[in-house]
Amino acid sequence: MPTNPVLTTDLPYALPDFARITPDDYRAAFDEAMSAHLDGLARLRTDDAPPTVESVLGAWEDAEAPLRRVLNAFFAVHSSDASPELDAIDEEMSPRLAEHHDAIYLDAELYGRLTALRERIDAGEVEADEEDSFALDELLRSFRRAGVALGEPEKERLREMNRRLAQLSTKFEQLNRDARNAGAIEVTEAELEGLTAEERAALANGDGYRIELVNTTQQPLAAKLADASVRRRLFEASTTRALSGEFDTRHVVVEMARLRAERATLLGYPHHAALVAEAGCAKTVDAITEMLVPLAQAALAKARQEAADLRARYAELAPGETFTAADWSYVEAILRRERFAFDESELGEHLQVSRVLDAVYSAAGDLYGISFHPVDGVAGHAPDTQVYEVRDTDGSTIGLFLMDFWARPTKQGGAWMSNIVDQSLRDGTLPVVTNNCNYTRTTTSITWDEVITMFHEFGHALHGLLANSKYASRSGANTPRDFVEFPSQVNEHWAWTPGRVLPAEWIDRLREASRFGQGYATAETELASLLDLAWHTTPLSDLPTSADEVEEFERAALDRWGLVDELVPPRYRSQYFAHIWGGGYAASYYGYAWAKVMDADAVAWFEEQTGSLREAGDHFRRTLLAPGGSVEAMETYRRFRGRDPQLQPLLDRLGLTL
Repeated sequence: MPTNPVLTTDLPYALPDFARITPDDYRAAFDEAMSAHLDGLARLRTDDAPPTVESVLGAWEDAEAPLRRVLNAFFAVHSSDASPELDAIDEEMSPRLAEHHDAIYLDAELYGRLTALRERIDAGEVEADEEDSFALDELLRSFRRAGVALGEPEKERLREMNRRLAQLSTKFEQLNRDARNAGAIEVTEAELEGLTAEERAALANGDGYRIELVNTTQQPLAAKLADASVRRRLFEASTTRALSGEFDTRHVVVEMARLRAERATLLGYPHHAALVAEAGCAKTVDAITEMLVPLAQAALAKARQEAADLRARYAELAPGETFTAADWSYVEAILRRERFAFDESELGEHLQVSRVLDAVYSAAGDLYGISFHPVDGVAGHAPDTQVYEVRDTDGSTIGLFLMDFWARPTKQGGAWMSNIVDQSLRDGTLPVVTNNCNYTRTTTSITWDEVITMFHEFGHALHGLLANSKYASRSGANTPRDFVEFPSQVNEHWAWTPGRVLPAEWIDRLREASRFGQGYATAETELASLLDLAWHTTPLSDLPTSADEVEEFERAALDRWGLVDELVPPRYRSQYFAHIWGGGYAASYYGYAWAKVMDADAVAWFEEQTGSLREAGDHFRRTLLAPGGSVEAMETYRRFRGRDPQLQPLLDRLGLTL
C-alpha cells in the first residue's frame, strides 16, 4: 500500500490525506506515479499474449491511475491555495509531464498493441462493448494526433515544442495571476458612492479601500460605482494589465501561438484550431465559424442598438461627458431599473449565500432525487472547505462534494469545478468533486449573476457526481471541450424556477430585465471566442514575432469580421486570456457558444415535458449525465433529445435574428 498521503487510498472515499500532505509529498508522488505509469505501460507493451480488452484497456487504466490521482489532488490545491513551493513544483513538473506524455503517445510499439486489439475486435476474436470500443478508438486517435507516425527527427522537434509549451503555460498562469493582483486600484471612501455598506466593508484595506480585479475585461463593481473617474481607472487597470512591466505576458503569448502553429504543421494540420476541432464535437473549423461569426455579428449589431440608448441616457446623467466602455454596465444598470422597475439591490434577502446554496441543492434533489449531508472531520483541498456526502434516493452514497467558497490572494480568479477522485465502475471508486468560488468572508448576499454562476458550476459537479462509466478516464466531465459546458449551462435554468431562489413575481421581472443587454453580453463573449480562433488559425508566417505586435494583431483579427467596436471589447483581451494560454481552452473557447446551442435546445425539451420534473431529470441523468465521456458526445445528446440540437431556441432566448 502507498504511504505517501497523496497516493494513499485508505481514507473514506479514497480521499487524499490533505491534512498531512506537504509540498515535498506532491513532488515525491509525481515521481512515484510517473514511474509506475511507465512501468505499467511497459508491461502492456511487452505482453506476448493476444491482446484483450482487460489486458490492454484495463492495464492502461491501472497504469494511469496513480498519476491521475496526483494530478487531480495537486491542481485542486494549487488552483485554490497556491504557495511559492507549489508554484515551484508546477513549474518543475509541467515540462516533465509534457515529456512523460510524449514518451507514451509517441511510442509506436504501444500504438501497435492498441491497433492489434482493434483488429481482434473487428475480426470478432474479442468481444467489446460500446464503452470499450469508444475508449480504444479515442486512444488510437490521441496517438495519431500526438504524432506517433512521425519520423524520429520530427518527433524530437515535437518533444522540444511540447516541453517548451508546458513551461510557457505555467509561466503565463503565474504572470497573469500576479498581474491581476498588481492591477488592483486604491480608492477612498468618497469614491465608493453607489456601493452598499457591506460592499465597502469587503473592500476595506487598512486605512483605505482596494478594488481587486477579476478575470474578465468588465469589472462587476463598475455597474454600481457612481464616480465616473473611478470606473475609468478600473477599466484602464483591467484592460492594460499584463501589457508592461514585470508581469507582461505578451512575449509568452507570442511564443506559445507560434509554437502551436509550428506543431500543427508538423502534425499535418493547417493550424492548431484544426487539430483541436477534430477532437471535439465540431470536427472542423468551418463548422465553428459558420455558427460563431454570424452569431457574433448579430450580437454586436444588437449591442450597437443598445449603445444608442445608453449613450442618450448618459448624456442626461453627465451632460457634456463622453460615454465610454467603462460606463456601459453602470448606465445599463440604471436603464434596467428605470425601464423594468427593477433594482437588484432589493433582492438581498433572497440572495444570501446560504439560501442560494440551499436552492442549488434542492434543485438537484427535485431533478435527480439526491441529497447532501454535511460531513465533519474530513479535510478538503483548501482551508475551511465544506464537505458533503451525496446520497441517492435509496439512501446509497454516490460520492463526496467539496465546496470552497472563499477568496484568497493565493487562489485563481473566477469559479470552477474539479475532480479529486474520478468515478469508475471498473475500479469501484465513487466520485469526489469540488466547486470553488471567490467570495469574501464578509459576503452575505450575492448578485444574480453570481447565483447563475453557482448553479453553473454545480452543473459541472453534478456531471461528475452522477457519472456511471466503466473507465475513470472517461467518466463525468471528461468530455470534449465543446460539450463539457453544456450540462452546466442547463443547470442554470433551475435558478429561474419561480420560488426556487426568488418569488415568482421577481422571476418574471428579472426575466424581462435580463433580456435587456443580451446583445452586449453575447457579443463580448463571442468576440473572445473569435480572438482565440484568430490566434490559432493564423499561419506561422503571419503571426506576431514580438510582444509589441500583440495589440495590433488582436485588433486586425476582429476587424476581419467587422467586429471592432471601442464600446464592446472582448470579454478577455489576449494578454489576460487565461483560458487559452494557461488553461485547456486553446482554440476551443468557442465551446461555450457551441454548448449554448445544445443548452437552449435541451431547456426547450424540459419545457415541453408534461410529466413530472423527476421523470424528466431521470431521463437527462440516465442518457446524458451518467455516460459522461464514455461514448461519443453527440450520440449522448441524440439519445437524450432524439435528434441533433437546433439553433433556433438559442436565437429565441437571445432575441437575435441571423
